[in-house]
Amino acid sequence: MNKNVLIVLGGAIVVAVLVAVLVQVSLGGKTQEQPVIEEAKIEILVATKNLGIGREISDGDLRWQEWPKSSVFPGAITREEKQNAADAVTGRLARDIAKGEPVIKSAILGQTRGNFVAASLEPGMRAVAIGVSASSMVGGFIGPGDFVDVILTYKETIRAEDDDPRVQSMIELNLDKMATETILQNIKILAVDQMAQRPEEDEKIKVGKTVTLAVSAENAERLSLASELGDITLALRGVGDDVVVEKKWPTISDARLTNINNEIFDEYERMKKDSGIRPNIVRIYNGPQVQAVPAK
Repeated sequence: MNKNVLIVLGGAIVVAVLVAVLVQVSLGGKTQEQPVIEEAKIEILVATKNLGIGREISDGDLRWQEWPKSSVFPGAITREEKQNAADAVTGRLARDIAKGEPVIKSAILGQTRGNFVAASLEPGMRAVAIGVSASSMVGGFIGPGDFVDVILTYKETIRAEDDDPRVQSMIELNLDKMATETILQNIKILAVDQMAQRPEEDEKIKVGKTVTLAVSAENAERLSLASELGDITLALRGVGDDVVVEKKWPTISDARLTNINNEIFDEYERMKKDSGIRPNIVRIYNGPQVQAVPAK
């Protein structure tokens, strides 16, 4: 092959290679990495564990958690400089807060127990305290947040002007001195003594001397009168049981609690019948004269 032809071919190949390299460099080349801009973050207050309604915030309940600054919501409690979590807020919780949930300002009540009780009342409701004992509050197992029925046991005396022995017998068969009945149902317990929250699991159950109930204005009057009329007993309801039972039984009394009075009365009626005595008398008045005639 001619020497000149080889030189031309070699030069063409070199030129082609150079063009290919130039094209590759111009189109691709080495890609420069873009700098990553880290989003600004701040610290907000969150719960370290499940916190129940009414709990007074104490050390260990809250901690600081990093949070994207652009995602901070209204009401969030943010950290100022090197502030401790325990120093950020004080008071009681107005609602339950789950572990890891942000604590917002509206979830914190004032420091006083009175504020919490007042804040727990729904519109139209009243807080009424009554005296209790171990037996009347289910041995101390009743606590804030429970629901109860209120039972009243009282003394009653019924006097009848009618001297008909059947009337007196009817009264004696139904009521001697004592009676009891449920006067309120499904009533919420707000506090026991001055404790508006349940004690920790490792704390011993304490029997309170007073229990504060949430009732309507009308029932507040009923409860106040009942506390003066007789003895009040609180019957604890099961969790989730909010059924108001329609009473279909007669009022329980000391005469109805046992059957001995009925047995005595039945025996007395049998004895009179066997003796020929007619208990039913009809009185006939004729001027000053009165004649008693046994009724058939």
